[in-house]
Amino acid sequence: MRAMLKNIIFKILTFAVILAGPGAFPANAAEQAQLVKAYGMVQTRGPSEDWQTVSALPAPLAEGERVRTGARAGAVIVFADRSRVELGADSSFALEHVSARRTAMRIELGRLKASVQRQLSARFEVRTPTAVCFVRGTDFVVFVAAGGRTTVDLLRGLLGVEDRRGHQLLLRPNERLRVDVRGMGVPERAPSAAQVLRQDFHAGMRREVGLDQAKEEVLAAAAREVKLAEYQQGKALIDVSGNRVRLEEYILRPSANQFKFVVLNRRESRLDYFYYLGTFNKALPAELSGVLRQLPGGVGAQPEYYLTGFETGRSNTIDSMRELAQGGHPVDVNNNSDLTDNVAWWFDAGSDRYVEVGTRGFFQTLFNSYGFYINGKLKYGWTSARDIASYSEKINASNLDPITGAALTSANAWLDPLTGQLAVRSVNRTFPDPGRVHQRIYESYEDGSFISWDNYILDDQGRVAAVSDFSGLVSGTAFKSRLLDFNYEVVITASEFNGRRIDLVVEPRILISSGLIQ
Repeated sequence: MRAMLKNIIFKILTFAVILAGPGAFPANAAEQAQLVKAYGMVQTRGPSEDWQTVSALPAPLAEGERVRTGARAGAVIVFADRSRVELGADSSFALEHVSARRTAMRIELGRLKASVQRQLSARFEVRTPTAVCFVRGTDFVVFVAAGGRTTVDLLRGLLGVEDRRGHQLLLRPNERLRVDVRGMGVPERAPSAAQVLRQDFHAGMRREVGLDQAKEEVLAAAAREVKLAEYQQGKALIDVSGNRVRLEEYILRPSANQFKFVVLNRRESRLDYFYYLGTFNKALPAELSGVLRQLPGGVGAQPEYYLTGFETGRSNTIDSMRELAQGGHPVDVNNNSDLTDNVAWWFDAGSDRYVEVGTRGFFQTLFNSYGFYINGKLKYGWTSARDIASYSEKINASNLDPITGAALTSANAWLDPLTGQLAVRSVNRTFPDPGRVHQRIYESYEDGSFISWDNYILDDQGRVAAVSDFSGLVSGTAFKSRLLDFNYEVVITASEFNGRRIDLVVEPRILISSGLIQ
């Protein structure tokens, strides 16, 4: 029974081949800036060039180069010293100077969040139409509205601000300052670092699903977003706790080499949502099913299409979980040094059955770096200095963020108070209800914290499926036909949620019709 349960749950989750991996900053970029992430419409322009849409990452940025982002878009720029700038939607940015001694940039409109590494010999400047921010090592957010009105929130460190009249002021942590053409105002209390991180994550989640309104306006926003969806499904059902759920699902194409799967769950008193954004090695064809069929891997030769990175987000609008993976590349796992990752059987969609791999090679996508975040803070992750050939080569994160390279502190990571480092994690998988399709994954950490994932297959009335509901189904076609009568639900609890949970229901129909379940 245990093998059957594992196989059923694996097939439902095939659409989210969530292994892990990171990206590395080029070693020869000593005095360069790199555009390392872009979603939505992001364009760059040199001093004597036309605007060009960003198509390949990472992309170097030179002095005098400009970046602009469209609606629901954003970009991340990383510098050689690991300082980092994040641009929000509808932003206009210019890199004015970059060297080992001084980095200067300008934001004319929109939102910029900067995390600057502390260096006593280097100067970091952010200019707006009405203010200049002088930094040596700090985290802060700048928002520029129409007319140049500037709001500065300081999260960490000290920040000097100067207005157009030459007046200067030193901001301290958790202070906010507003500056306009008349000059600077009086500092006031700003949101805490944790609140800002949480707000940033929720804002990013809303951008991903087109939810830039308040909670009560979510469905109206989703109705507008549905016009962009290639696949869409929706229905009402009962969840495992007996609550009525309005479920909406979409599959979209944010850019030529990406697909995005979005799930919205609305109950009477809450909203839960999920997204999965996959980035591939090249532009995707109009028909996605053939591409998505290659996600689990391929026999004998590497797939034509594979993930180079992915991002997931889950939230109940209070708590959030986020995954980021970079550096995806195919590896023949049957012929590497790790015997524990070998693949013996593979589901061949063409013949609609499992086939034995035998002595042939099997190529799967491995990721060089990966980060898992709860409420905006790193929980665990790994990185690597090169393309890994097996996950036994990965280096678990300890004092640096595996994605950004930033030093881990209590503000950006869940550190063990005794060791000051990320707590060691262990995972236990059980099937607590004999005869029913219910899997529990329990992650425990040495600092006493935990994450629990309860996975169910259930029908529209909330009845958890019995193993006998799927017995005797040999072919993939028969399995998919039976699966149309059921839904998948995951209930996530964590010590960081303070008794709350993230509760997500997915209907397999959209996954089957799009080719995500083979």
